[in-house]
Amino acid sequence: MEVAANSVIGKQRISNEDYVGYFKNQQGALIAILADGVGGSNGGEIAASTAVDFIGQAFQNHHISSIIDTKAWLSQTISDVNNKIVEMGIEDESLSKMATTVVVALFFGNQYLLTHLGDSRCYLLRSSQLKQLTVDHSYINFLIEKGEVKDGENIDSNLQNVIVKGLGVSSDADVDISNIQFRPGDQLLLCSDGLTKMVSDEIISKILNMRLSGRQKVDRLIDTANDNGGKDNISAILIDDLG
Repeated sequence: MEVAANSVIGKQRISNEDYVGYFKNQQGALIAILADGVGGSNGGEIAASTAVDFIGQAFQNHHISSIIDTKAWLSQTISDVNNKIVEMGIEDESLSKMATTVVVALFFGNQYLLTHLGDSRCYLLRSSQLKQLTVDHSYINFLIEKGEVKDGENIDSNLQNVIVKGLGVSSDADVDISNIQFRPGDQLLLCSDGLTKMVSDEIISKILNMRLSGRQKVDRLIDTANDNGGKDNISAILIDDLG
C-alpha cells in the first residue's frame, strides 16, 4: 500500500487552513485524515490541525481487536475532538467561530472504515471507474435536499463554503461510519473542496488512471487545481493498493 499526501495554499488565500496527516498504530494499521478549517484569524488552521493530530495520535495508541470495537472507538474519538474544539472556542474568544471539516479512512487488513463531516470528500477509483463515497454536508446540498433550490442553479457565493456539519459546528458530532472492502488495484482519494471545486470528477478520474506514482498523481491533481484558478487551499491524500 502506497500513501501520498500534500497540502498547498493555492493562489488566492493568504494562509493554509487545510491540514493532512496519516498515522500507523503498533499493529501497522493505517489511518488517513484530512481537515479543512474555517473561522477568522487563525482559527481555521488551529481547528484543522487539532482534528488531525488528535485523531492521529489517539490511533497510534489504539489496538484494533474487532470492527465493532474500532467503529465505536472512531465515533468516540471524533466526539472527543469535537468537544475539544468547541471548548477551545469557548475559552478563547478569537477562536469562537472556528470549525473544520474532517474525512477519515482507517485501514486494517483488506478493509477500511470511512467517515466524514463537512464537504471534504472521499473518492474510490476501482476498475478505472471513479465513485464519490461521501455526500457533502454543505448548506447548498441542504437546500437542494429540501427542494428550495435545484442542483446547478446559481447560488449566492457567500453560501458556497457554508457547512452544516463539522467539528466545532455544534456540540453534536454524530457520524455515520461505513465499512468497505479494499480490493487489489483500488485507489482512495481524500480531498478538500479546494480541489473538487477546481477540478472535475472526469479530470480526477483521468489523473488517477495515469501510470504515475501516488505522489505524482497528488501533485498533478494539485497543479491542475492551481492552473484552474487555485481559489482555495488545496489538499489531497491518495492511498493506492498497488494491486
